[in-house]
Amino acid sequence: MEVLPVDVPKNLSSSSSRSHQEIVLKIEKTRNMTLYMQEGSEQLLSNYVSLQSVRNSLTEAFHQEEPFGDPDFNPSPQPFPGLPLPTLSTTSWLDLSDPERLQQNFGAFSNLPEYLTAVKLQQVDLNPEASELHDLLETSSVHCLGLANNLKAVMASLGILPGPVTPAEPPGMEDTFIMKFTGYLICHLYRDWVKRCHKDMALLAAKYPA
Repeated sequence: MEVLPVDVPKNLSSSSSRSHQEIVLKIEKTRNMTLYMQEGSEQLLSNYVSLQSVRNSLTEAFHQEEPFGDPDFNPSPQPFPGLPLPTLSTTSWLDLSDPERLQQNFGAFSNLPEYLTAVKLQQVDLNPEASELHDLLETSSVHCLGLANNLKAVMASLGILPGPVTPAEPPGMEDTFIMKFTGYLICHLYRDWVKRCHKDMALLAAKYPA
């Protein structure tokens, strides 16, 4: 009986090609989203400390007042539960594995919506007329949810199971200055995590070229 040849290598190659292309597309989609979010994160931080018109007055004041509008105001960033500092030395960053980088980003962007929503609630109370700032905080929160989902899809395509995420502990209504300062730190961390995620996705894209 004649045995017909089975083109197993070709089938395997086709399957591998499809899998690789899926990974490439998901990485590129996520990388593009971080690029898109960078401008919004810069705008949010700038708007948070920007000038606003005072109702029924010709004067202007900073959203958060002094010292937040001072050009020299640049406090050191501080971590929050489930929202660590994204900054690492180059050596420490390169020493991370792809799953570690993805997990750190997934954890941060899973928790950022809660923190940004808390800041919005504070600002609605502190600056009820700052509608643009409120909208930016809400939009940023939605973008973080989308990015977290994209990161999860990238992990799934690479066969990486997301690990547990440290729960967020968003701030409540506290002392006025503390709320303003905490909000500033959270907006700063949001911007820095977007930059870090873009950097991580660029490194990952280099490992999975189209």
